[in-house]
Amino acid sequence: MALARGAGFDLCPRLAHLRDRRLHVPAGHAVPELLRDVTDGDVRVKAIEAIWDEFVRVVASVCSGRCTAVQALSRFGSDARGQPLYDGGVHLGRLFRSIFLIDYFTTPAFRRELHHALNRGEAVHTVQRAIHQGKIALELARQPHSLVAVSSALTLLTNAVMAWNTMHMQRALETIERLGQAPVIAEHMRRIAPTALEGINLRGTFDFPVAEYVSRLMPSTIAVPVSALAGAR
Repeated sequence: MALARGAGFDLCPRLAHLRDRRLHVPAGHAVPELLRDVTDGDVRVKAIEAIWDEFVRVVASVCSGRCTAVQALSRFGSDARGQPLYDGGVHLGRLFRSIFLIDYFTTPAFRRELHHALNRGEAVHTVQRAIHQGKIALELARQPHSLVAVSSALTLLTNAVMAWNTMHMQRALETIERLGQAPVIAEHMRRIAPTALEGINLRGTFDFPVAEYVSRLMPSTIAVPVSALAGAR
């Protein structure tokens, strides 16, 4: 969350075990009595101040493309436990997570929008699970480039499905507007997404031309010419 905020946006995940989450504030910070049971004053501001310049450099490296967010988090993530930048980042992240939890529990509109956006992401995952069948072969899973190829192929197919859905949804919308059957309400539009699978035949259509091979598949059903029977005698 600290890295995301530094990059200019808020990270709003779906957190598990919300009932067990606690708020974190700087040590000695005044806390209302109603919140004391769910608040820990364990954020060390000095730890954040000590790593601030280095933290800004990491964020700048990510934003400028010198490294990816994954690379930055891999280098300064849990593997860097005990290093000043990691420890200071943890305390900074606790503050931003506490702000997120406060917004989540006290702002219904924010909570609704968050669930709406996250459900859209989950719908894409549902499409991917429907497209993918079986397990990834062991020989493919051993090589990073093979896993990237498999993941890219799955992403391409998922995007193709959503592009097809989007095209036909747009056609349907234009038809409704042209015929004037019903007013198109923006609130209704935001409730639909191109992740529906009802109109997609995920397994394809197979055509088996049995008639062309019936003499080989079922020879006993083919009439034997009389001349052939006479020759056999």
